[in-house]
Amino acid sequence: MICFFLFSGEFREPIYFCAGTCRGSALRRPPSRQRLIMKNNYLLKPLTVSMAIAFSGAAFAQATSIQSLEAVVVTGKPESLTHNSIASAKESVKAIPGGASIVDLNQVREGRQSTWSDSLGLAPGVFIQDRFGSEEARISIRGSGLSRTYHSFGIKVLQDGVPINYADGFFDMQTVDPSASRYVEVLRGANATTYGASTLGGAINFVAPTGYSNPGSVVRTEAGSFGYNKIFGSTAGVAKPDASSGNVWDYYVAGSQTQQDGFRDHSDMESQKILGNFGVKVSQDMESRFYVAAVRSRTQLPGYLTKAQLEDNPRARQTGAAYISDDNQRRDVDSQRIANKTTIRDGDNLYEIAAYALNSKLWHPIAFSVIQQDVDTQGGHLKWTRFMGANQLTVAYLPSFGTTKGTSHAPNVNGLVVGSPTSDYSQKSVNHTFFVENKYRITDKTTLVGALQYDKANRQVSDVVSTANNYNHDFSQWSPRLGFLHDVSSNQQIFGSVSRNFEAPIHGLAGSTTLANKAQTGTTIEIGTRGSAVDGKNQYAWDATIYRSNLKNEFLAACAVPGCLNAPTVNVPKSMHQGVELGLSHLYDRKIDSRMALLYSDFKFVDDAAYGHNALPGFPPILLRAEVLYRFGTEVNGKPSFYAGPKLEWAPSKAPMDNANSLYNDGYALLGFKVGQAIDKKWSWFADVRNLTDKKYSATTNIATSYASNPNGAYYYPGVGQSVYLGVEAKFD
Repeated sequence: MICFFLFSGEFREPIYFCAGTCRGSALRRPPSRQRLIMKNNYLLKPLTVSMAIAFSGAAFAQATSIQSLEAVVVTGKPESLTHNSIASAKESVKAIPGGASIVDLNQVREGRQSTWSDSLGLAPGVFIQDRFGSEEARISIRGSGLSRTYHSFGIKVLQDGVPINYADGFFDMQTVDPSASRYVEVLRGANATTYGASTLGGAINFVAPTGYSNPGSVVRTEAGSFGYNKIFGSTAGVAKPDASSGNVWDYYVAGSQTQQDGFRDHSDMESQKILGNFGVKVSQDMESRFYVAAVRSRTQLPGYLTKAQLEDNPRARQTGAAYISDDNQRRDVDSQRIANKTTIRDGDNLYEIAAYALNSKLWHPIAFSVIQQDVDTQGGHLKWTRFMGANQLTVAYLPSFGTTKGTSHAPNVNGLVVGSPTSDYSQKSVNHTFFVENKYRITDKTTLVGALQYDKANRQVSDVVSTANNYNHDFSQWSPRLGFLHDVSSNQQIFGSVSRNFEAPIHGLAGSTTLANKAQTGTTIEIGTRGSAVDGKNQYAWDATIYRSNLKNEFLAACAVPGCLNAPTVNVPKSMHQGVELGLSHLYDRKIDSRMALLYSDFKFVDDAAYGHNALPGFPPILLRAEVLYRFGTEVNGKPSFYAGPKLEWAPSKAPMDNANSLYNDGYALLGFKVGQAIDKKWSWFADVRNLTDKKYSATTNIATSYASNPNGAYYYPGVGQSVYLGVEAKFD
């Protein structure tokens, strides 16, 4: 029998999983000119916004009669209707018959919190690797977007339950600031049905605090190696009831500035981000919450190295004229988002209505083209949940629509727009998702979960210059799901499910006989257990899932010629993904605090005409991350104030880099060390040392059909070398 484990969100609580609006357990109720504009379009000034947000809390409270809620460690504390608190999220996880987890970001903040990898590195089932220490990483769940070593798809990403994906499924990591979230839901595969996600990877939902959950202000600063520095500030509170209407407003606003020179040459990065949510509670049974966000991100792309170059000088940029100018080989994003979510509780009925709009502008000069895009995405959802004794029925409709207008120009060494476009296109995406889900508690200990989802998608391109790129494709599928949950005890569960998955191609994948023009589909079977236990001075928490997915028409991007710059994506007729998602936490005598995430991945072609049963490229078979902290000193916030201990990241096996399995990326082991202290309830600090031995390794690689003819090319992305990061945080009532 294979067991999986998951670690605690808060100090010594088991990591649970939750989604949607469930309030508790399963059945509980309720330069060219364009370039100059992009380059100077500062949405936020470097340091002022986050500092102003953090320090303005007291004055803002006086001006609007806002009072902070005192932290109360009892049930009955006021909560938002539109947001699950982390406690409710951990409870709601007991209703999910499959792999999912809640990541408590307060625990992450005991070290550096800059990239997605910092926040999700210890989340079971998540494969994530920084490409060069910037905001962009390579991320995959259960092999989603397996061969995509840049940009991302295959996972539905949300902020506060509202998607940030473009309508075709693509998402920008730069548009999220994990520092502005309280916790993260990671719902793997069909366990993300509540968000209408039917992809192999499922969904990741970053959940920000509200004025109810985190009143007060926070200032946090981090600095470290390679010119890294980040300043973050937030403020939150709850207003007194309006004298005339009785409405109660709450707010949370956060801002950050991040900058680094980068580990490698030509890898400068800077970003400014602001995020806020404002809720109005009309009554105890009705709340509406408004969301706003704006991001400015500027990133240089250092490119790939040969293995010899990596071993000689991993800090070098890729050779070539495109990497000389600071204005070339880069990815610059400006993004703005607005949204609203309204929740109404009417007896045994719960209604949720949401709408959102996202605009994103991309400036992307690279070695083979100068790409400009303007993306508009709109969507929302209507969701109704009915509580009927032993049944909980949910019905939902989740549409999304989007248009991308863009051009491509011939490349030049300065990264400028020169001459006429080689492509001038409009890409349109339309998605309609319907699902119905019923949870039926057949006994006090056992619950059956059944769901049926229907997806219909359209992908259309109209290119006035390169008409060969034009297409208009429709995709659709019914995706059933059946699962069970059994409570072995009040703190321990076993679960299992069988489900179908469906994913329409993102733009750039669909379109001709040489590119993917079929939807990726498949069937996934999973079984696992989660829970917690206490044995004397020992406290355990675990989450364990084993899964197997049989896929048809999997998206696979691979260079036909080794080292190509623009890998085409094709449909693989048949493939298989199976693995183990394992997490474990252990606390001994409230002093020795251990956490571990183990990911085992076995992905293969199935009876492929060219590659037989070869391993699919891109993943190390085993990836282990762990840390052991010794906690001591006086207690602050319920745990000893000091902590110190080692960290480990270990990929013991080599990973194939091509379909032919002719070239492999070496395994590696990285050691780190973390130390810190909560001085009191207001002040805390940390020191986070990474790659202590200054190991030279490749965090990720390019992918090809075969490297047999040229095994010595530039295919490797070096991981970050030895580095040190320091941070200080202050909280104000």
